[in-house]
Amino acid sequence: MSASFLSNFMRVALEITGAERAVACNSEAAIVDLHNIEQVDVLAEAFTGLDIVRQVLRTGEPVITNNAVSNLHNAPVTNTNFSNLRVIVVIPIPGVGAVYLDQPIRKGVIAKEVVDRLKGLGQESIQANHTEAELLALYRQMG
Repeated sequence: MSASFLSNFMRVALEITGAERAVACNSEAAIVDLHNIEQVDVLAEAFTGLDIVRQVLRTGEPVITNNAVSNLHNAPVTNTNFSNLRVIVVIPIPGVGAVYLDQPIRKGVIAKEVVDRLKGLGQESIQANHTEAELLALYRQMG
């Protein structure tokens, strides 16, 4: 149930936030589902997302950051590099795992209120194996 719940939650989080890419990880930070990113890219040393997922799994608190802050070596040094900046959000689901989302910073940030609501949705719906439609309806009822 956990893997299917994480996959459903990831797809709902993508729809709500409009994020470009996503990775769903179980409570051991193992990848269970991906959207618009290849596993080889997620496992590459340059991808810092799994480090952030591990941090979120340890603390139980969501993270909103960008790839320049999470890895200062990747910080842009000229204006031409700003197109590589990405907004990163990781939402914990206690006892189940976490969902990593990102998008180019030019698309805007993902609001903390949205992240907090998604965290609440994950906590409230852990025990039920909700479909994507049910999760989306629950999210909308929370607003």
